[in-house]
Amino acid sequence: MGRNHARVLADLPNATLVGVADPSEAARAACVVPRGVEVFADYRELLAKLRPDAVTVSVPTELHCEVTCAALEAGAHVLVEKPIASTLDEADRMAAAAVRAGKQLMVGHIERFNPAVLELKRAIAAGEVGRIFQLHARRNGLFPGRVQDVGVILDLATHDIDVMHFLTGSSVARVSAETAQGTPEAMLAGLLRFESGAIGVLDVHWLAPSKVRELTIVAEGGTYVVDYLSQEVRVHRVGGVAEQVEVVRREPLRCEHERFVACIREACSPDVPASAGRDALEVALRLLASAARS
Repeated sequence: MGRNHARVLADLPNATLVGVADPSEAARAACVVPRGVEVFADYRELLAKLRPDAVTVSVPTELHCEVTCAALEAGAHVLVEKPIASTLDEADRMAAAAVRAGKQLMVGHIERFNPAVLELKRAIAAGEVGRIFQLHARRNGLFPGRVQDVGVILDLATHDIDVMHFLTGSSVARVSAETAQGTPEAMLAGLLRFESGAIGVLDVHWLAPSKVRELTIVAEGGTYVVDYLSQEVRVHRVGGVAEQVEVVRREPLRCEHERFVACIREACSPDVPASAGRDALEVALRLLASAARS
C-alpha cells in the first residue's frame, strides 16, 4: 500500500514528494519514485534529514503509534493508514500527540473518498433516502499475503464500520460477531445495532474466489446498492424500477490525499479525524471480544 501512496503523492498538485522510507531492501527497490526523491531504510533518518511538512504512515498496524507520534513530534502533519492503531490506548496517545504538536492527524479510511459513497452521502443529506433500516456490507476476496499482523476485522471490516458511521451519523449501541478460519480470523459474520435504530450487517472474509466490495442500504426511499470497485450506485425504488445514479469516477486514494493537503493548507479539521478512526477501532475491538465469547 505504501507504493500506492508514493505513486499518488509523486503526481499530486500543491505537494512535493521528497522521500520514502522502508526497512525492507526489496520494498525500497520496488518503490518507483521520481528522480530526486530520497529513499531511506529508517524513517527516523528521513524525519531528521528532510524535516517534511507532512508524512503518510503506511506500516503494519502495530507500528502506527510509534511512527505517527515520531512524525508529529518532528513537526509533520500525518495521514495514517487505517485502522488508526492496534489499541484504543495507542489511538488516544496519537491524538494527544497531534494536539501537543498542533498538527493535523487524519486517518486513511479510503472509502469515505470513494465517489459512489460520497454520492450516497449527498442523497442522504438531501433527504432522498429517508430513514435507513439496514446497511449490509460484503467485503470478500482472497487472502492478501501483505497482511500478517491482523485479521479481517481490523484489516477489512474497519472500512465498512467507518462507512456505516459516516452514512448514518450514528454510534453503535450493540455488537454481535462470529468468526472462523484461524487466528487471526479470516471470516467475520457481524451484526451492529446503531443508536439510530439502523442495523449493520458485516459479511467479511478472505475466502472468496474473486473480490467483492459492495454495500446495500435498505431505506424508506428504496434500496441503494453501492459497488465500491466500479463506483456505481443503483437505486431500486419502492414499487418502481431500478435506476443507475450518475457518478463521476475518480481514484479514492488520490481524492484522500488531495483532501489531506487541502486541510493542511486551509487549517481546517481533517475529513477523517483521529476520533473517527478511534470510533471504528473501538467497534472492531468489540466485535473481536464478542466473537471470543461465542
